[in-house]
Amino acid sequence: MKTNSEYQWPYHGSKLIPKDKLKPFLQRDNISGLTHLSIHLGLILFSGILISISSNIFIKILVMIAHGSFIAFLYAGLHECIHKSAFKNKKLNEFVGYFIGFVLMRSFLNGRYRHMAHHTYTQHPEKDPDKVDFPSSYLEYFKHVTSFSVWTRILENLFRHSFGKINDSEKNYIPHSEIRSLVFESRIMLIGYFFILLFSIYFSSTFFLIYWLIPRILGEPFLRLVRMVEHTGKDETADMIHNTRTSFPSAFLKFLYWNMPYHIEHHLYASVPFHKLPKFHKIIKPHTDEVEPSILSVHFEILKQIWKNKKNKKKDSLLSI
Repeated sequence: MKTNSEYQWPYHGSKLIPKDKLKPFLQRDNISGLTHLSIHLGLILFSGILISISSNIFIKILVMIAHGSFIAFLYAGLHECIHKSAFKNKKLNEFVGYFIGFVLMRSFLNGRYRHMAHHTYTQHPEKDPDKVDFPSSYLEYFKHVTSFSVWTRILENLFRHSFGKINDSEKNYIPHSEIRSLVFESRIMLIGYFFILLFSIYFSSTFFLIYWLIPRILGEPFLRLVRMVEHTGKDETADMIHNTRTSFPSAFLKFLYWNMPYHIEHHLYASVPFHKLPKFHKIIKPHTDEVEPSILSVHFEILKQIWKNKKNKKKDSLLSI
């Protein structure tokens, strides 16, 4: 682990870019976020229509997977609302954040404070709640990619929080003053899901099952594949350039993930809105010596490293990309 005094946790921001050059990139607006969200929701609506008109079961399943991926990647919009940068209007940020959180079955409040801790202690071996440990085996890799452990955590958090129970780890980043709000949010979410269940039973409807729950489960692994690339195999250091990875997927995936593949840029300056990250990347790029691989190439290197570790009986968790 690096001990350079220039980079220490907790992270308080970067001075890499002069304030006069940074200022234009911090400006927020409502139009960019509303436009992006509308197109994203439009994709979900379009794929939902394709599910309803597909007569071939195999085509229907494929469309459901795509539909579920579009839903799962709404996490990127939730993430922007967590940073209060999706929209200039604060109330709009909160409304959309809670809405997406309900759709994804993720607490918006818990997500906000957990994610802030992630930014403050990125890659800290003990204090980063979102740190993804390098897989010790192919089974561990499979468990993470298939999202089994993620779903276990999401559901356990939801029910536990609804009973007002906060674990020791959460006490480190959730302000005591926000616990009542978190409990209230979790209970409202559970009540909402209960009424959806009652509606489905009463009307003998499979609508929510076909167009939401099953696709939601099918789509999560694709989000995992992308999110795992952000930090897995990077240094356990407070230096954001070396503990975070910017990757270059297709233009469509960049859109679907709200430009979050520009992840070094985001971690260096988390207040830069998503729609400004592509241009901001050009400002940051000369200051980094990092390569910008594809999503698949990173996973290929992870799988290669797991094999090397197993063969040499080591636990090397650093990748060269």
